[in-house]
Amino acid sequence: MSFNLDESLGFLLNRAAHSMKWALEKKLARHGLTPPQWASLARLWEEDGLPQSQLGRRLHFDKPTISGIIDRLETKGLVRRERDGEDKRVVRIFLAPKGKKLEKTLAGLATGVNQKAGAGLSPAGLENLKAMLTRIFTNMRE
Repeated sequence: MSFNLDESLGFLLNRAAHSMKWALEKKLARHGLTPPQWASLARLWEEDGLPQSQLGRRLHFDKPTISGIIDRLETKGLVRRERDGEDKRVVRIFLAPKGKKLEKTLAGLATGVNQKAGAGLSPAGLENLKAMLTRIFTNMRE
């Protein structure tokens, strides 16, 4: 039995992820943002004021990566850093008014990419796909 790259889960997942990322990159570029910057904003729209280290963990970014992303978002006036009131070692990330204002627009862009990717799949099929992708992620972490 020989290995078939075109049927490899890793190859198929990477190809699908790359296609979605490329589509999102094109849309975000109009707003001067990258997918990692958008993901950081999206997490903050869910829970503003996260510690920078926790934000990085939730996005699966290492410390230097999340630090650079936050630097650039701060330069753009989209977020601000603030020392925690109780533990000065902790730096919390808060959305600036400009960052809050982008939520509806940018969430709509991401929703459009997701809808295009899921075109032709039933709602049940999409839920099944999400469950399978989550399982693959879990399997690879074990």
